[in-house]
Amino acid sequence: MNKQLLVLFDLDGTLIDTAPEMHMALNALLIEQGNKTVSLEHVRPHVSNGVLGIFSAVFDDDPVFEGRRYKRYLKLYENVVGRYASLFNEMDIVLNSIEENNHLWGIVTNKSKKFTEPLLRRLDLTGRLSCLICRDDVNNIKPDPEPLNLALSKLQYKDLDHCYYVGDSKKDIQSARSAGIRSIACSYGYRIDSDNPLSWGAEYCINKPNEIMEIIRC
Repeated sequence: MNKQLLVLFDLDGTLIDTAPEMHMALNALLIEQGNKTVSLEHVRPHVSNGVLGIFSAVFDDDPVFEGRRYKRYLKLYENVVGRYASLFNEMDIVLNSIEENNHLWGIVTNKSKKFTEPLLRRLDLTGRLSCLICRDDVNNIKPDPEPLNLALSKLQYKDLDHCYYVGDSKKDIQSARSAGIRSIACSYGYRIDSDNPLSWGAEYCINKPNEIMEIIRC
């Protein structure tokens, strides 16, 4: 009997392309403040680092001390979340293959539930995944292993040799390695050109989603 695999995914930049709507919210904020808008290409590499990441690509000051700006951005993003996001190309094939082979998949993200849950609902993914771990569920977010360990605990999944975590940033790979599960770095996600996925220490590195099936032989 074949082992039941567990494939866990990071969300932004790995499973779902959320950059278009995060970019849209940012430009709405810039317009409100009387600033020039920026291109999607300028923002995309920073999306995996969340709001602070995209702010760092636009604003010179520290957004931690710009509470109003930060809160306003979140409100603007909340108005568009899930409307312009989509699974990365071929990712639907990957998920279908995992499910057809009776394996499990889930999401472990540093994104809050407030934005993650409506995003998944609008993409009709809520009823398909086996577990969802958001930043609200843990005390320590990635690169700490706590989120992945919580996913394993909730699923009572102990076969670490058959568990994979797919992510588009170094912190994803660090979290997977610390949790003792197999790591898959993806180069198609959000990263600056100088950030080389081959240097993150992952067991595998992929350039497109369907390569996941070759690794897990699904």
